[in-house]
Amino acid sequence: MKKRLSLLCVICLLLAGCAGSRPSAAAPEGDWAIGVLCTSGSRNQSSILYFNEDLEQVGVLHYPYATMGEIFYPPAVSNGMVYIIPQGQANRKDLKCILQQDLATFDHRLYSLDQIAIYSPSASSGILFTVSNLNGNSFLSRIDPKTGKSETAVFENRYVSTVLACQDTVYVFSSQPSASTLHCIDPLTLKERRRIDLSHLGAGIFSAAVCGETLYFAPTETLSGGAPRAIGAYHLSSGTLDSIDCGQTAFHLLCAGYRLYLTHGNLVTGEGSLLSVYDPATGEQTMYDLGLWPAQIAVQDNSLYVLSRSGAAKFSLDTLQQQAQVSIPPAKHFYLSGIFANP
Repeated sequence: MKKRLSLLCVICLLLAGCAGSRPSAAAPEGDWAIGVLCTSGSRNQSSILYFNEDLEQVGVLHYPYATMGEIFYPPAVSNGMVYIIPQGQANRKDLKCILQQDLATFDHRLYSLDQIAIYSPSASSGILFTVSNLNGNSFLSRIDPKTGKSETAVFENRYVSTVLACQDTVYVFSSQPSASTLHCIDPLTLKERRRIDLSHLGAGIFSAAVCGETLYFAPTETLSGGAPRAIGAYHLSSGTLDSIDCGQTAFHLLCAGYRLYLTHGNLVTGEGSLLSVYDPATGEQTMYDLGLWPAQIAVQDNSLYVLSRSGAAKFSLDTLQQQAQVSIPPAKHFYLSGIFANP
């Protein structure tokens, strides 16, 4: 029998919706599957709502920060911790910190970073990486959570759209008006090991995932402003570059069970409800209509959890049949900004 919160806490949680009446904070006492971020760009109020595998809400914690998380960049989970960036009020984004929450104790810690408008958290082997951009230059920062110390590398005259830390390499995607580039970075020294031209595949890469021995990435526009239909595939052992036609522009990529899951819902317009599954072993790709906009996705055990505009849904990872759904209507001035799974 799974543990449950007291009846009083459950009633408070259910009445609260997303953030409006801000119920008393209560960390999950029993099993939980996913956390959902709810935030505001104009108020210093954010919440993490916790749901079990049946999408019943089992906890909520509040934080005094604005713009905590964003749809383009899921929270980073590594070594039993989740890392979330609270940028601060949307018209300034000057909070200059990263929030770490322990997923076992729910204790949290803030790491200071002398950058504004920080984005794209990624963590591997207990080391955290983030990006920021100012005056046409981008800054890749490395933070050691054990010491709190940070180091930063500058990408001059480049916009870094995303970073992915994976084992012994940090993959950085950058763009210029006439070029799109993948940088392979040493995670200890932040020195560049290799540079690969991606211009023929496109730019605006906000999501990447390593599946087996291949780094997959999703361009959202061509250098001429068009909409690409293919994702890129960089083969790590050979250093060769390939592409996979998936019929539509992909936005978020996630590797689970040696298969690649691709969302096709537009992150800018909030339109679309398609998700495809690509099997690298066979080259087979299957498209599914989820019936809701896939803002972000997360995997826990054998289930795929999908965050939408005003709720979340659970699907079988194998069949993509919907198994549960919950409505999380945001209060005025609030919105759902991210999802992460209990590792």
